[in-house]
Amino acid sequence: RLNTTVRRIEGDQVSLDDGTQITCQTVIVTTGAKASPLAEGFGLATDPSGRLFVDENLCVKGLANIHAAGDIAHAMTDDSHAALMSCQHAMPMGKAAGYNAASALLDLPALPYQQARYVTCLDLGPWGAVFSNGWERKVELIKDEAKVRKQFVMTQVIYPPTEDRAAILEAGALS
Repeated sequence: RLNTTVRRIEGDQVSLDDGTQITCQTVIVTTGAKASPLAEGFGLATDPSGRLFVDENLCVKGLANIHAAGDIAHAMTDDSHAALMSCQHAMPMGKAAGYNAASALLDLPALPYQQARYVTCLDLGPWGAVFSNGWERKVELIKDEAKVRKQFVMTQVIYPPTEDRAAILEAGALS
């Protein structure tokens, strides 16, 4: 149900703000994402989520030497897809924006942000998970196999093990 507020979820009942009661076995709630209100302070055009438009180097369009990444940046990942408001896109965008901001200070060439690969890995509790690949979301793994992939992403890709943090930080340091 679009444009509806969930007021309460209890047992097998979802109560909506219009008084509707929905009986269900599974509840999946998705909410809209919105950029930081900081974006509004620039007085520039934003996308419907409130994100600032950026160029291929993640420079804010209309501002010199201001880079943006993550949920505040409307960046194109390739020729036809905008980055989503997710860590999958925010983390590489942050790395690219930081590199390009430092490059601008050092008068070095920027590296365009690109992220053509897109996957979705959704944990569905005890049932398992679903792993899809591509903007078409082609399902490649389900249940236990997908759960193993999701756990790998969460423990090895997004949140690196503690013992590797020093090496990761050192690798990102400017010489």
